[in-house]
Amino acid sequence: MEAFLLALSKYSVLFICGFYGYLKLAKIKLKLINLLDVLIAVAFACALYFATNKVRLLLPVCFLLLTFLYTLVRYRRSLLTTVTLSVISCGIAIFTMVIAFIVSIPMEFIVFKFVLHETVRNAIIAVLLCSLQMITTFLIFRIKRLRSGISLQNNNGTIELLLLTSILSIFFYSAFYIKNITQSPMELIMMTLVFCGLGIIILWRKHVTNSYHDQIQKRNEIMYESRIEEYEKEKHALLEQNAELSKIIHRDNKLIPAMVTAVKKLIADAPNKKDLKELLSQLEELSAEHSEIINNYQQKADTLPKTENIALNAVIHFIYNKALQADAEIEFIVDEQAVNPLLQCVKDHTDLNTILCDLGENAIIATKSVERRKICVIFAMDGTSPCVTFFDSGKPFDEKVIANMGRRRISTHISEGGSGIGLMTLFEILNKYNASYCLDETPENADYTKSVKITFDALHNINVISERNSVKKICQLRSDINFLNK
Repeated sequence: MEAFLLALSKYSVLFICGFYGYLKLAKIKLKLINLLDVLIAVAFACALYFATNKVRLLLPVCFLLLTFLYTLVRYRRSLLTTVTLSVISCGIAIFTMVIAFIVSIPMEFIVFKFVLHETVRNAIIAVLLCSLQMITTFLIFRIKRLRSGISLQNNNGTIELLLLTSILSIFFYSAFYIKNITQSPMELIMMTLVFCGLGIIILWRKHVTNSYHDQIQKRNEIMYESRIEEYEKEKHALLEQNAELSKIIHRDNKLIPAMVTAVKKLIADAPNKKDLKELLSQLEELSAEHSEIINNYQQKADTLPKTENIALNAVIHFIYNKALQADAEIEFIVDEQAVNPLLQCVKDHTDLNTILCDLGENAIIATKSVERRKICVIFAMDGTSPCVTFFDSGKPFDEKVIANMGRRRISTHISEGGSGIGLMTLFEILNKYNASYCLDETPENADYTKSVKITFDALHNINVISERNSVKKICQLRSDINFLNK
């Protein structure tokens, strides 16, 4: 019984540290309901003890498996994200257990010297080890690099390093339970398979990340090439218009002075009013021609808003052309005071381009199924924070999309070009910059049915404003979404 209680306390703290590590890595705020995790940790500790009582080698693997399954069901993040964060959190939990053991060695000598009763001594050491492990885990997540969690989107090699270190921790923890390596070939094979399997996670994740970055790069290349092509067309059109205007100006330089002279003469003499009427008619025709040419020139001119950032201008033109191809009416409203703060908040302009392009394409796809296709994009300031809002007249978000957004890829417009990766990537970028997201299904402007607002306020709030009861129920099932009423 004593051995069971000691193992139960050890494994319970191991699970608690694993759950806490996942929450911190995934940037999930601790709430009162997370006290339930302690009870789950104790239940899992019991299951772990009895399941691995005969085959102790499987203890680290079962610990990882139970942590992964619980976090997957509890927080409903994507499979790849859950696997990655679970492996890292379990690796850190095992690492803190080893650190706690090393730190406790001098204290254990004192306990062994002054406490003679074996049961009391074991209880004191267990409490000491558990306390030190929890303190060490807390201190590790006070480190600046881990304090704000990790972003799978912003990967500079840190995630691969953490994954490799965690896998090695799990591997060596498993090796600790091999009594005789030469007489345990099956155990060694199992360990190797587990180690290689976890190693594949790194390669798989690296491949997915590289593929996504390749897609972003290709889209940016297409966008810039398209803009360059437009600049060439605009240049050619301007040259033709300038040539036409030059001819008119050359003609008018001779004609108008001659008419002025004739008018002066007629006014001076004025014997016949008929000549004045004919001359007046010619002048009116000339004036009308001038007005028509000027109007045509203004209509052909680029009326899209300009910013001082070439890349942002290119994105605006890219979305504008996509909307034109889909026969959608699109409007851009840019507050110049919001552009610089926006670019300062999003240091990596590729992330900003990704947000704008993905939200723009989603709005365009949403309006394809309606008769009146209207989209509006607004760059503005929300207090002291820059924000971007996309309005569209498309159908409301599908309930499945709201239930799974930010957790896994889902799209209800696959036949129309939707893949779900845009919304998933958007939430990864929001996590990276701690930006806030607001889906409003009750916009004040009756021309639009919904809006998506991204605010770079470092608050990382996810809000949904809707009058649908079904959406309210979905939001209540998710701890990371705030449901609001207007």
